[in-house]
Amino acid sequence: MKFRIRSTGMKLSQPISNYLTKKIQRLEKYLDFDNTSAEINLDVEGYRQTTEIIIYSEKKTIVAKETSPEIYQSIDKVMDKLEKQLRKEKEKRGR
Repeated sequence: MKFRIRSTGMKLSQPISNYLTKKIQRLEKYLDFDNTSAEINLDVEGYRQTTEIIIYSEKKTIVAKETSPEIYQSIDKVMDKLEKQLRKEKEKRGR
């Protein structure tokens, strides 16, 4: 899966980039489309640190967004939310 990371209000460090890459790879088991891509937006505004992930596939677009005081915490929360949505979608397809 191809993905792009954008950050606003913070410099994207290598540890955060590696953490996101590891977490995104965990979602690939739910995505069986070859033409799947993801857009990851990190936004820091004061004490609010927001992570938004948009997954584009051939048939559907899935969006999840979470805000918390810590960037790693918002990444974890948004990944859990995405995993739940993708698992539900895969069950609907019956695979």
